[in-house]
Amino acid sequence: MNVAKIYYADIANGVGCRTSFFVSGCTHHCKDCFNEVAWDFNYGEPFTEKIADTVIESLKEDYCDGLSLLGGEPMEVVNQKELRPFVERVKREVPKATIWCYS
Repeated sequence: MNVAKIYYADIANGVGCRTSFFVSGCTHHCKDCFNEVAWDFNYGEPFTEKIADTVIESLKEDYCDGLSLLGGEPMEVVNQKELRPFVERVKREVPKATIWCYS
């Protein structure tokens, strides 16, 4: 899975202040998509343990309400291999964090 971009302290993609995590890859190619560049599964950089750790730490901040998953398409089967364990880790390590998914 590749990461297209990450916004920390984002107020545009959910309620409150959030970390917005954009995955790469989408086969839907919706008309008027706001993020066509992220359709390419190879766009961005590979998701690593270091990126996961940084996102987790951002979610622990008092001001951060949660994680928003966007793309690309977070629910693409190929993205689920890495995204699901990451989301499970978020719930274990930062139970206060809400998780929103835009699909």
